[in-house]
Amino acid sequence: MGSRIKNDAKKLFEFWCEVKPTHGIDRGSVNRNGGGTATPAGIITESFPEGFRDKEVLNGIPSFAFPCDLVRDSVQSYSFVHTTGDSKWRFGFCRHDPKTETAMVLITYLPWHGPFLKLLTVLADLKRTDLNEFRTFLSEAYNRGIPDAGGSLTVYYNSGQSHFTFERPLPFQLPSIPENQNLSLYYNFVDSKDMISVFAAMLAERRIIFTSSHLDRLSSCIQAANAFLYPMVWQHIFIPVLPWEFKDYLGAPMPYLIGVPEPVLETVSADELGEVVILNCDTKMLETPFDDVRALPPEIVSQLKKHLSHTQDHIGDRISKIFLGALVQLIGGYRDAVEFHDTCKTFNRDKFIESRPAHLRPFLTKMMELQIFAQFIDDRLKMLNSGLGFSDEFERETVRYAEKMKKRGRNYVFLKHVKDKYYLGKRSVSRVFTKSKF
Repeated sequence: MGSRIKNDAKKLFEFWCEVKPTHGIDRGSVNRNGGGTATPAGIITESFPEGFRDKEVLNGIPSFAFPCDLVRDSVQSYSFVHTTGDSKWRFGFCRHDPKTETAMVLITYLPWHGPFLKLLTVLADLKRTDLNEFRTFLSEAYNRGIPDAGGSLTVYYNSGQSHFTFERPLPFQLPSIPENQNLSLYYNFVDSKDMISVFAAMLAERRIIFTSSHLDRLSSCIQAANAFLYPMVWQHIFIPVLPWEFKDYLGAPMPYLIGVPEPVLETVSADELGEVVILNCDTKMLETPFDDVRALPPEIVSQLKKHLSHTQDHIGDRISKIFLGALVQLIGGYRDAVEFHDTCKTFNRDKFIESRPAHLRPFLTKMMELQIFAQFIDDRLKMLNSGLGFSDEFERETVRYAEKMKKRGRNYVFLKHVKDKYYLGKRSVSRVFTKSKF
């Protein structure tokens, strides 16, 4: 399945709309497989551009804009995900304002949560104060294209007296506090021990539910947890906010990572859910029938607990690097198992296990059966076989870890010649950044 991000997006956003809720519908009796024609959760009252014709997206937007009965006592902004036919993620950003009955929605292929949530605020203010200026601003933002990696795009309004600058994140940039809203909310509303439990559950590819009565908190927490899998990518069902009409997904037998609004989860019985991990982001309670943390190598768990306990050090990308460091220890040695042939490079599973420290081998043997690991290896081999080097944050942290172990005198067989390979990749990294928008 590979990366879930579309690499050839041409515009900042694909579609903008306002959605008005449908009143008086009995959503408790409706699901996707109920048969007949269900009354939609809302109706799109305004949209741009007029030529947008993706019926699946158009039909789904009202449900994601009003996934359940909402308490509209404050502004809430959140994100949702629609998976396209080619397994790519299309992101939706939604804003609810108690001063208006409608919800404002942006649809884009770009996973840049901070900039788009800020853009929604500007759009909402403009639409309320100057409709003509709003339309001009929206059209210009739509037609300006996408800034280069690390660059920005500025759109002026109010006769040039005001402007909005859309800053494009750098490739492979780790989420940081307080800049990243997803990570900031996850850190504020979820205890570190539960972060570790969710991380362990994801590495076991469990069926995982996040729940909250606040949609912004719900979507942010689940998006942040998903980001901790980097450099791997979740390959299964991923729905940050699950509308009432789609709750039958919760009975799916395969792994999933789903954010369920509390009013929706309350209508589903334990028997319908089966064995599932549930994290309540409001009560900070985690329920799980598994012992996935115990299954992790003890050294990994102890280091996660130790580093996460130093709360004074958690500003910036420190939290992201703590979880990245755990994955560096687990899979950072993959290059030791890459074999070079005349026409291609391959990965030797047995060689990988043999090259790892003995205390990691039992866990890694199981981990190699996971789709997230298999796809990670496939993606790295594709880049190596294409002749392109790469130097993302994962590779840099792997080099740092190897150097640290060497200084400590740890006689690990860890990444033979990793420095040479890293710096070879670094020379061509600009080609990778040019080729990939993310």
